[in-house]
Amino acid sequence: MKIIVSGKQLKITDAIKNYTEEKISKIFKYTDAITEVDVVLTVEQKKSEGEVHKADGLVYASGTKIKVEARNTDLYAAIDELSERLERQVRKYKEKQKFWRNYERDWEI
Repeated sequence: MKIIVSGKQLKITDAIKNYTEEKISKIFKYTDAITEVDVVLTVEQKKSEGEVHKADGLVYASGTKIKVEARNTDLYAAIDELSERLERQVRKYKEKQKFWRNYERDWEI
């Protein structure tokens, strides 16, 4: 279970890396199937909005990939939004696993 934080057009400081790892590490409590989480932080220039921070997350969990993206004008807000979305998707993944496990067990003879 490792978290990889990288940046495009953005220097990743220790504070940003620690904050991201702290927020993203919350998803590991939902399932043990997660092997790796890749987080890519970028800055985009928009004419109408100015600087927009984008956080992309990719979770590798036992043969499944969960991809989530979040955008905000504040980097830390984008990381928070990414964390919330990843938690929702991982919970959804876990519920699907639980459902199919019970479904298969009910049909065994």
